[in-house]
Amino acid sequence: MRAFGMLMLMAVSMPYALAECRITNSELEQMNVRQARFRGPDERRVDLQVHVADSGRERAAGFQHVCPETAESTSILFLFANPHVPSFHMRNVYMPLDIAFIDDSGVIRDIQTMQPYIIGTREMTLWSPPVPIVAALEVRGGLFEELGITANEWSISLQR
Repeated sequence: MRAFGMLMLMAVSMPYALAECRITNSELEQMNVRQARFRGPDERRVDLQVHVADSGRERAAGFQHVCPETAESTSILFLFANPHVPSFHMRNVYMPLDIAFIDDSGVIRDIQTMQPYIIGTREMTLWSPPVPIVAALEVRGGLFEELGITANEWSISLQR
């Protein structure tokens, strides 16, 4: 009975099923890693290392099946060829992520916190920007707030 109770406690304390979690996925491993520079009010700057997802396959994979330990310290910048309004989902993603939607001038137009989708618990939520964008940056939930990065006041660019 004690073992069963411990299993139940573990199930309750781990809200996301990690059965399919991997340290990384093959698409994440293939992404180029670059330095992104954020510029904000009062000449504030923040640099962040990002994995660049610029192919359809890399964008589709994103953080799917990646363990929280990896996603905690990894950022993915999704690049699109033309401005549009994409939708993002959190199926097979095991931790909350913040997403910054970036317009064609590099300005962060919106930041949203996305919650993991647990199959069968509710209808799957899709997250989309309020305006057409050319890029989106996913980071661990809460990072933008910790860094003081806000929508419409900060811009981002990739460093060479």
